[in-house]
Amino acid sequence: METALQRIIRKTGRRPVECRCRLCRQQCRIPCLGTPEDILRLLKAGYRERLAPTQWAVGLLLGKIPYIVPMVQAKQEAGGCTFFQDGLCELHAAGLKPTEGRLSHHTITMENLKFGMSLSWNVAKEWLDERNFDTIREIVRIMGK
Repeated sequence: METALQRIIRKTGRRPVECRCRLCRQQCRIPCLGTPEDILRLLKAGYRERLAPTQWAVGLLLGKIPYIVPMVQAKQEAGGCTFFQDGLCELHAAGLKPTEGRLSHHTITMENLKFGMSLSWNVAKEWLDERNFDTIREIVRIMGK
């Protein structure tokens, strides 16, 4: 059975990368989106207090979709992503980096962005995919504690 990560790789053509250049480290200041699988792994690893319910509205604001996508993601703190520590994502070494961060690279720019192939849209779609509903129910249960 195809995982969410495999689906996103297939749809976007992106592959996991480990670039640590200045531009990629700068991207880590902004919370990257995780699939329901990613977020459940973070919850099971004890990061509940650093996650929050949110709504992805990029597609709506760009006029590409007529709705927002509810999800749970990493919190944005005053200094950036809650997981951005000492110039890097602390989740990277733990193998818990969310899908958007695992597949993102400094070569992705607004000039070469195609919405249907964008990482953020393909990660957001996973929150609407019925194959993930059991995982989402578990996320809601844990977040509600």
